[in-house]
Amino acid sequence: MTPRPPSFREAALRGAVLALSLSFLACAFFQGDRAPRHGWQAERGPVVPHESFPLDCSACHLSGSWNELRPDFEYDHLAQAGLELEGAHADAQCLRCHNDKGPVGNFARRGCAGCHEDVHRGQLGKTCEDCHGQDDWAPIGQIALHDRTRFPLVGAHAATACWRCHPGADVGNFNRTSAECEDCHQDDLARAVNPDHAMLGFTANCDDCHLPTTWTGSGFTHGTWPLTGAHASADCLDCHVGGVFVGTPTACVDCHLAEYNATTSPDHAASMFPTTCEACHGTSSWFGAVFAHSFPINSGDHATLSCNACHTVPTNYSVFSCLTCHEHNQADTDDDHDRVPGYVYDSAACFLCHPTGN
Repeated sequence: MTPRPPSFREAALRGAVLALSLSFLACAFFQGDRAPRHGWQAERGPVVPHESFPLDCSACHLSGSWNELRPDFEYDHLAQAGLELEGAHADAQCLRCHNDKGPVGNFARRGCAGCHEDVHRGQLGKTCEDCHGQDDWAPIGQIALHDRTRFPLVGAHAATACWRCHPGADVGNFNRTSAECEDCHQDDLARAVNPDHAMLGFTANCDDCHLPTTWTGSGFTHGTWPLTGAHASADCLDCHVGGVFVGTPTACVDCHLAEYNATTSPDHAASMFPTTCEACHGTSSWFGAVFAHSFPINSGDHATLSCNACHTVPTNYSVFSCLTCHEHNQADTDDDHDRVPGYVYDSAACFLCHPTGN
């Protein structure tokens, strides 16, 4: 049986289907080759209108190849467009701003947000240039900016990563965070056992004792008892026995009675030395006491003498002898002082008239 020839309507329908199929094949070919319209290079994106471009085509394109740009292409953006491109913007491809998303002026009027996504979700304001420059996207001047907040970054905090205090900072989220030390330093608080902070209730107001430069080493200021010399390196519990920090005595002998009793050269206890230790001792060391003699004992040959060279009675340091070293014939001395009222051949009497040894 001879097939019936197709009608005009059927032929037209088949032609339309064939044309559509060829169109899809062409699209698939170009999509698979990633070649946009008009043979424009894929990495440069689609062609955008050039009608308003102020220069001739040859300023950018090589003759004979519409796809190739001149290697010596230069464009004075300030002179031609009235806007100077600075930093990284000067090296950006034209199509980063001039593309098929719409007139560039629409985006420029929005400032930085016209091109750059606000990863801070509007929490840090719209003036991106407060933190970012045009050379790169890395923030600058954050420590100075932080000084305007309720928590200036000083000491170790200035070198601390933002995310340590602001979770989410690594993706640009700087939510308001606590400024209380204990909220960040719970681990340090748990390790503070000398003295035991938790047991003593030292769980807040850390800055009363600690400095931001380092967590170790208390910065507590002893107002009535300055920590100088060896006291500066002493543990708190050396003086505050049992962790009792109120009512601690301040007299030297209250802490140093054992040293007082053990000192035998000279023998403090036997000689009934007063327990005002600071009269002879400093805070740098218990040894090497220096008593403030009214007699110039700290100069000349006297400075090298031991205490018992002059104080010949070990149990009474109010007694001293000048004549042990400075021998004077009593008969001659009596003759020399026969006209001195109240003269007595005695060291104490000598000192009354010769307080400097002359």
